[in-house]
Amino acid sequence: MIEADIFIGRQPIFDKEGKCVSYELLYRSTLDSSIAVFSNNANATARVILNLIHNIGLSSIIGTKIGYINVDEQIILSDVFLSLPKSKFVFEILEYTKVTPEVIERVHHLHELGYRFALDDFSCDNENIEYFKLLFPYVDVIKIDLLATTDLTIEAIVDKFRALDVKLLAEKVENLEIFERCKNAGFDYFQGYFFEKPSIISGTKIEPSVVNAIDVINTLYATADMNIICEKFSLYPELTFNLLRYINSAEFSFRQEITSIKQILNLLGPSRLRSWLGLFLYSGIHEQMFQEAIVDAARFRANMMRELVKALGKPELSDEAFLTGSLSLIDTYLHVEMANIIEKIRLDTLITDALLKREGYFGKLLLITEKLEKTKKIETLIENLAPKIHLSTDQLYRIYSKAYHSTIELHPS
Repeated sequence: MIEADIFIGRQPIFDKEGKCVSYELLYRSTLDSSIAVFSNNANATARVILNLIHNIGLSSIIGTKIGYINVDEQIILSDVFLSLPKSKFVFEILEYTKVTPEVIERVHHLHELGYRFALDDFSCDNENIEYFKLLFPYVDVIKIDLLATTDLTIEAIVDKFRALDVKLLAEKVENLEIFERCKNAGFDYFQGYFFEKPSIISGTKIEPSVVNAIDVINTLYATADMNIICEKFSLYPELTFNLLRYINSAEFSFRQEITSIKQILNLLGPSRLRSWLGLFLYSGIHEQMFQEAIVDAARFRANMMRELVKALGKPELSDEAFLTGSLSLIDTYLHVEMANIIEKIRLDTLITDALLKREGYFGKLLLITEKLEKTKKIETLIENLAPKIHLSTDQLYRIYSKAYHSTIELHPS
């Protein structure tokens, strides 16, 4: 069954305040060529959309946000739209779409019915604008590919569309400086992994809850004495409360309710407990720009690193790999230099080398994980990466899928 192997990724779209308001949904099919190749792209996309709605479920992928879906002329002229809740989607008309009179009329009709459209990867050269201009009245968002318009300034791009009643979305925003410039020029939305490049604020203090979590991590490295560890937890009620919530969650299926730190230590052990504390470090700051996306990315990296070391025959490293992935964005999240954070945490050399220099065994896996996290061409990347780490493409794809699903199950909206 095709539906059993279809996988849907997502990339966040932010507003001017850095809040994630939408996701672009990225269609990713199994790497098995016997079922990944379709003679009719419209049929393939239709099956993926129906799978999203009926099998995976909209709420687990986009929650209360809006999903952006790529379409071409085949999809536009098909009946796929009739099965989709128009309030939940913006349909991105791909840059290679054939703009025929039939397509223009169909988009016009669907727009009148309340469907929303965007132009994807839009190049601002005059020839491209002329080709798509008859669709402009029915388009709500134009996604500007910043890397495809190098001959124009950001301000000049905005001026080209100022007279139109459309929102402008900056794609492929490379860093926070470009984000600020696009925002000041008049862009409404922003897409890219620029939020992962830390903006360091001199003198920023680490939140008390983060300091407490670091203290417990250090204690877990320093001693195996359960009484000392339990006593340390007793000093930090918020850590104890959240750990009890975590251990009683659906991820675990213990027959009896867990009620004490001593029980948890016996069940998890210090290594897995450290891996959980790594993600807890992200819980201290609220209403921060890009917070949700950073936490999602850290979760994905943690899950991906854990699955990779298991697949590579080193399950004994899975908890430390998870901790490495979870800590890899903590400098971005806290606005503190990674070296300053590492100074406060007692970590294995394998982890510190990965976090500070992307070197060593964990460093190599972290680089792979970062590439998988950011690419839109997942099949091509996996085909290139898998042989380099002695996995089959199917193995790496399924590891990726498992890590991704674990991430969105924890944080669906």
